[in-house]
Parts: sequence; structure tokens; C-alpha cells
Amino acid sequence: MTLVQPEVTARKKTDTNALIALGLAAIATRHKELREQDRLDDERAVRYARSEARATFGPDASDVLGEWLPSSVMPEGMYQAVVEIVPNTSLICTAPRDENAATFEVLAYCGTCNSHSTTAVGSLAELVGALRTAGVR
Repeated sequence: MTLVQPEVTARKKTDTNALIALGLAAIATRHKELREQDRLDDERAVRYARSEARATFGPDASDVLGEWLPSSVMPEGMYQAVVEIVPNTSLICTAPRDENAATFEVLAYCGTCNSHSTTAVGSLAELVGALRTAGVR
């Protein structure tokens, strides 16, 4: 099949400037919507992590944790928030977006040996054990 440019017979021409302006406006609107959704997801991730930490580790332990921050890259279909325990050692809370069954992990990075380890924790005792294993005193 061969495509042929039609002869110019239409009275009304496409306003390419208007078409491009409409497209750019649609892109800007969508970008704004996505930023707002990301902000809401970040807030939910932090709020849920705080709540789950309180339920899992107790209110006293939860109160002494630092500031929960949203993960910079959330896994697909999940909320994730992180609190730094000490430099190079963090507690990560990951939960499905339906907010069921949050899990906690201690992520520790060793600058000397250039490696990292993760330890799943489900109680205050396990959290303390994982921190000690990571060298936190």
C-alpha cells in the first residue's frame, strides 16, 4: 500500500500552535497530578510506618525513633518509609498499598568491607538484636 499526501482542499487548516499548546497543557496537568499523588503516597507511607512501628515495637520505642522519611523509590504496589538509626544503619518499613502486613528490616552498610546486610525484624527484641549484629551500641 502506498500513502499519498492529499491535495490541499480543506478550508480550515490545523492550528499546530494551538495543538502543541493544548498538548503541553495536558502534559503539565498530568505532571501536576502525578506529583500530588506522589506526595500523598509519601504521606501515607510515613503515617503507616509510624503506626506500625508503634504497634510492633511499642509506643516508647516508637517515640525514640528518628524521623520517618518516604523511600526515594517505592517498590511497585507498596508503601515504604525509612528511619535512620545511626549513620549507615536504617530501619525500613514496607507495606502493601492495602496497608496489610507491614514488614520491618534493618539495613546496615559496612563502609570498611563495602557490603550491606538486611535483617527482618518483628519485635523490639529482634530490632535490638539486629542493631547489635550491625555493630550499633
